[in-house]
Amino acid sequence: MVTNDSGTHFEPHVVQIEPGETVTWTLESGSHTTTAYASANDKPQRIPDDAEAWDSGTVDEQGATFEHTFETKGVYDYYCRPHENTGMIGCVVVGNPNFDTQPGMAEPQPELPDETHEKIRELNEMVRNGGKSEHGGHESGEDDHGGHEHGH
Repeated sequence: MVTNDSGTHFEPHVVQIEPGETVTWTLESGSHTTTAYASANDKPQRIPDDAEAWDSGTVDEQGATFEHTFETKGVYDYYCRPHENTGMIGCVVVGNPNFDTQPGMAEPQPELPDETHEKIRELNEMVRNGGKSEHGGHESGEDDHGGHEHGH
């Protein structure tokens, strides 16, 4: 989870893991949350139907971490509560799900902030392209530390 000159970000934007693996988010800078798009968090559902929602609460100590273990195969969209309107959204792909049946791959719901719609469409495209944007190359930025199951 990063705040830098180009804004607020989860890096990498998309991670792919296997069921039962854990993602660890590390606060590099700023003050952020990692929060599932789910009714449990008063948001439209963008995680699998039978998946467990999560909300880290505000993480504001540099180097602090939050972990969540993903048991259910599927596409999980998540956001940062204070920075959702700036497009601080990420995606975890667990296993090899059928994208056509995943709430996280649907069009952004109208009740989501307008600023999130373009970012969600971008993430969906990256997921379909194996984590890459249409412009080629990885979208993880300069701070990609290589670990496929670690988010920042």
